[in-house]
Amino acid sequence: MAIEHRRRFVRRTPIVAAAAVLALAAACSSSGTKSSSSTTVAKSSSSGTVAKPPAAATTAGVIVGSANGKSPCEKALPVAASPGEVGTGTGGSGGTADAEHGPRGALVQLPLTHAERTQLAAQMNQAATTWSKYPTVKQAEAAGYAESTPYVPCIGAHYTNVGLAGSFNPATPSELLYDGTTPDSKLVGLSYLVNHNDGPPPGFAGPNDHWHQHNANGGLCLKGGLVVGGEETTQAECAARGGHKTILANIWMLHAWIVPGWECSWGVFSGECPELGGKIGVNAWTS
Repeated sequence: MAIEHRRRFVRRTPIVAAAAVLALAAACSSSGTKSSSSTTVAKSSSSGTVAKPPAAATTAGVIVGSANGKSPCEKALPVAASPGEVGTGTGGSGGTADAEHGPRGALVQLPLTHAERTQLAAQMNQAATTWSKYPTVKQAEAAGYAESTPYVPCIGAHYTNVGLAGSFNPATPSELLYDGTTPDSKLVGLSYLVNHNDGPPPGFAGPNDHWHQHNANGGLCLKGGLVVGGEETTQAECAARGGHKTILANIWMLHAWIVPGWECSWGVFSGECPELGGKIGVNAWTS
C-alpha cells in the first residue's frame, strides 16, 4: 500500500506545474544567499549530474526516536514520498538513490543569535498575514493558486501560484497547504517554492530553514509541464512514458508549519508534519 501511495503521489508532486515552468524560465531571483548554505549547483540536465546538498543540511540532523511509526503521518504513509521531504532534505539535493531516504523525525534546532531572532520574528509576522487571506481553498483559488497535488498525508494538498516563485518573500508563499481539496478545506501550512541560482535562497533568518530539492536518482521525470514519474523512476521507465529525467538544480522548496492548530511537532521547517494523517486523495480526517 505504501508503494502504491508513493507512485500516485510522485506523479503530482508539489512542483508539478511550477518546477516545469521555472526550469524553462530565464529569469532568476536574488543572488544573495546565506553563508551557511552556500553551494555549487549543477546546471539542469538529464545527464545525472546533481546539485551538491546545501552546507546547512550537514550541520543539523534528526532527533533519534522522535519518529516511532505511531504518528498520523507515519501510519497513513509509512514510506516518505521523497528523499527531499525527510530530515534536512539532503537526499533530495544530492545524487542518492530513491531508496536512500534519510531518517524521519523532529529536526535538531540550532541556536539563533539575538539579531537572527529579531529578524525571524518579523518574518513570521509577515507570514502570518496569510492565515486571514487564504483560510480555505476557496480563497486560495480566487487569488490565483491552483491545485498541484491531491491531499497527501504528511504534507497536505498543495496549491501553487507560479507567479510568486521568482523570489522569497515571507508574506507571499508560492504554495499553500490544505487539509483537503474541497472549497472549504482548511489551511494547515505554507510552502515556499523558489527559483534561485547558486544554492538555496536567503530564506528565514537563522540556520533552521532546511530547503530541499527533488533531484535524487537523476531527478523527476518530466513530460512538458507534467511530472509523469518521481525520483525513483529509471531513465528507461521515464522514456517509455514519453518524458525525460531532469535535474532542477535551481528549484528549492521549504515548508513552514506556522498555522495555528498545526504547529507540527517535528519542527516549523520540517519537510513533513507528523500530525497530518488521513487518506491520500481525500483529506486529513478520513482513515
